[in-house]
Parts: sequence; structure tokens; C-alpha cells
Amino acid sequence: MPYSNPNLSRILVVDDDEMLNTLFCSFLNSKGFETLSASGITEAKAILRGKNSVDLILLDYLLNDGTGMDLLQPEALATYSDIAPVIMISSNEEPKFLEQCFASGVNDYIIKPVNLSLLALKVESQINSSRMQRLIKIQNKKLENFKKESEREEQIAKLTYEYLLHQNSYEYNGVHVWLQSFAAFSGDMMLVKKSPSGHLYFILADATGHGLAAAITIMPVVTIFNSMVAKGFHIQKIATEINRKLVTDTPEDRFVAAVLIEINPFRRELNVWNGAMPPVFWVEEGKVIHEFQSNHMALGILDETMFDASIATTDLPDEGFILAYSDGLIEQENIHKQPFSKQKLINILAQQPIDLLAELSSSLSQHAGDLDYSDDISVGVIRPKDVFNNFTDLLTPSLQIGRASNNTNCFSWNVKLCGRQLENCEIPPLCNHFLQQLGFDQQLCQKIFTVVAEMISNGLDHGVLNLSSSIKEEPDGFVQYFYARERRLKTLSDKDFIKLSIQWMPDEAHGHLIIEVEDSGKGYTPQMKANNALFRYSGRGNELIEKLSASVEIIPPGNKIRATIK
Repeated sequence: MPYSNPNLSRILVVDDDEMLNTLFCSFLNSKGFETLSASGITEAKAILRGKNSVDLILLDYLLNDGTGMDLLQPEALATYSDIAPVIMISSNEEPKFLEQCFASGVNDYIIKPVNLSLLALKVESQINSSRMQRLIKIQNKKLENFKKESEREEQIAKLTYEYLLHQNSYEYNGVHVWLQSFAAFSGDMMLVKKSPSGHLYFILADATGHGLAAAITIMPVVTIFNSMVAKGFHIQKIATEINRKLVTDTPEDRFVAAVLIEINPFRRELNVWNGAMPPVFWVEEGKVIHEFQSNHMALGILDETMFDASIATTDLPDEGFILAYSDGLIEQENIHKQPFSKQKLINILAQQPIDLLAELSSSLSQHAGDLDYSDDISVGVIRPKDVFNNFTDLLTPSLQIGRASNNTNCFSWNVKLCGRQLENCEIPPLCNHFLQQLGFDQQLCQKIFTVVAEMISNGLDHGVLNLSSSIKEEPDGFVQYFYARERRLKTLSDKDFIKLSIQWMPDEAHGHLIIEVEDSGKGYTPQMKANNALFRYSGRGNELIEKLSASVEIIPPGNKIRATIK
């Protein structure tokens, strides 16, 4: 009969006994099945080679043009559109014959005379089994296609991720890193970059989870870090902006633990912001001299009103190194469920290995044994003494300002910030961006940025806020100085200001740049100046300004400084 309902299973009845064929078809129709009828092998083959799909074959063994086995020969099966399960009908009950049938691909067997109730059960069983097999086949095909598509998308994502890291990765003498990924994508990331001021910035970030999800969370951290370092922002501003971006653009369960480090090679200061990471070590002669503990939540959790960007600041000794690492290192377990531990890390540091990262890698591998690493692992080592050698070019007076300024015509640029604007807006990056837009050489911009940054810092700290550098000489002086600075910033009024003026004077030789910074502080008297030259502008910051400038002048009453760069 014709196939009319695609939702009903179709059964091919092959029997040369017309009466039995009709009986089987009628019975199966009454049970809700569609049927096709064939009186012999030749007719059955024609149906199976056609477009009509068949869900089950009810096959009599003895036929007028052969046996049921002929329909199941390999050369015949190869020509069929599809291969359906087979129930063989025969009066032969011999075991060898039954073995032959099953070996040829028969799925079930029914003895003549046929019990129709038993036939119905066997047909239903084979139909259900066939449906399940087809469903599994379809699902396997979908799964295979999904896997291929996922692999393709993962490959594209990996190339994009690796390209992003490559484009934003820089190598510097004195900075060494080791990163071991848990999966194809790493949720850990380490970057190092030099700012226009000549400061070295380092970030170690550890995103929630592993793999692609963690890598996606890390990607905005990479772009924001490099962009803001290139513009000359301090790590407080960088941490604040990364946190804002993650809070705004990532799900609530996605966040990034991070350590941001800023090294000022001229003041020889170290600034550290640690949010939910293991402590950063300062190591000298195998001993951990200081630990910069995590005092903040991870990035991406708190909104701007609650986020704390305060940093730890300390003086940099001449020897020793900084060690930062992710929790994947110390939490890696061995077969006995024992973690690698912070203490074991300290013990390795005490041995003072020549190649610390290689020793850590080897020790961790031995500790884990046959176990796979359970997390991404990253370790960064910064040796400030070697880093300082990278920045001597800033103090080398080989750059001619006339050439570096690209023959820029004369101009002046002024900006004045008052009150709480001084807390939230950084002037040096604005100045640097302006000069770059005018075509000033990058090396010259770096020199100007450094001078402006030092002058602004002196004017704000020692002028507007009236802080004394002598505080830093006391025990925990940097901490006291920082907290005093934060308190006074909160009390600024509209009468408090910093004014920056830049004037470019071209001439036939090389031209020169005049930089003036004025603050609302009280300044100093000539007597104070006589007793302590360059009073508020003393110390390493002032020494740097003098080294980078052709001349430096303090203008009475002492709240204005002028530097000339030639």
C-alpha cells in the first residue's frame, strides 16, 4: 500500500504466499504500521533500492525466486538505500540454521505457524530498537558536527587570544616569567610594559575558572592595561578602570584576581596593588624580606563607590628581586592531596637556585608526579637592578629636541585643575597625549612626561597637601605618607589648585620647551631656601628634574617651578 504518513513506521513484508502476505499486511496495518508488499527477492530488492525508506523487513525464508538469505548477501546490501532490521519467518528450528541467519544479519526469528501476538511484540521491539539506533546515529552526527564547529571556533578564538597577547607583550631585561596553562586557553596572564615616564609596569592576573571562559575575562584586562600604561596612568587608575570595565561588561560570577606592580627607577620606589592574589615577595639573599599581602577584593566585584585602589609603597634596595605568583603554584596537590604550599616555595627561595623558574618548574613537576596540573600556573620574577639598566637612555643627553619635535611651530598649552579634580584627573597623561598629537618624538615625550610628572607630584604633595618627605624616612614611613596623602586629598577645596603651562619656543638652532607648574601652596621664604635649597622640590624627584632639564628655577614665594628642556 502507498506510504501516506511519515510519522508511521513502514514495514516491508516479503512472502510469496499471497494469502499470508495479505494477512501480515492487514494485521500490521491494524497495529498502526504502514506496509509494503513483495512476493519475492527480485521485487524486494527493487523496493529497497528505491526512494521509499523501510523501517523493518518481515522476510520469509523460502521464496519462489530464492531464499531470504539472498536478500542479505553483502553485494546486495551494498545497493540498498538503507539497511533495516530483519525478522526471518521459517519452519526450520535447527540451531545451525538459526546461527546462519543471525550471522547473515537477521535481527530476530519467528517460527511458522506464526503467532500474530508474538509477531506484534517482536515487530514493536525491533521498530523501537531501530528508532533508537537512528536517533543515536543522528545525535552522533550532530555531536560530530558540533565538535568540529567548536574546534574551529576554539581555534579562531585561540589565534585571536594569542595574537592579542603577542601584540601586547614586551620583553625587558630583568623580568622573567613562567606560565603553565591548564587548558588550551590560559586564565592566567602576565604583561610588562614601560610607561612614558620611564616607569616599569607589571601585571599578573588570574581569571575565574579555566579555559576559554577565563581567557575571555582576561582579554579586556590586557587591552586596558597596555592602553593606560602607554598613556602614563598610575596603577591606582589602571586598577580602577579595569575593575569598572569588568563590573560593567562581564557576568557577576566572572572576576579577576590581580597584582599590579609599578617600579619607579628614578625615585627607586616600588608600588604594589594586590587584589585577592597570594602575597608578593621581596627576596634578598634567599630570604623573604617583605610580603605584599592582598588587601583588596578581586577586580570585577565591587562598583566604583566601594572599590579601593590604595597601594603599598616601599623603597627599592639595590639588591634582591620581586616574586609574584598565582595560587595555582602553591595549591597544586600531589597524590596524597598535599599542596605544594607557600612554605615549600620559601624553602626553594632559601636555596638561591641559579635559575629560579626552572627550579620551580622541576620541583612542581616532581610534586605533582603523574597528576595533571589542576590550575593555570604563573610565576613572575622582577630584578630591579637589571631593570634600572633599561632606563639609562632617558638620562642620556644625545637627543636633540629640535629634531625630535618635528619642526613644530610655536605653541603654548595650559591646564588648571582645582579641588577634587586633583584627586581624580591625572595631568601628565593629558600633556603626553597633546605632545604626541603635535608629532613630538616618543623619546622626547617620555623625557617631558617625566619632568611634568615629577613637578606635578612635588606641587601636589608638598605644595597643595603640605606633606613632608621626611615622613618617608621613619619606620613604615611610606605607609604613613600614603595614608596622610589620601586623607588630605579628601579635604581639597576649590581654592586648592595645580596649574601646568607648556610653551614651545622654536629657533634656528634646536628650540626649547618651557614647563611651569604652579600650586596653591604657601611656598617658602628666602631664609628657608638658604637653609635647604629647593626646599619642597628637594630629593630624588628634584634631582631627576635637574638631570633632564637645561635649567630649573624656583620662583618666589616658592610655589612655582620652571624647567627648560633644550
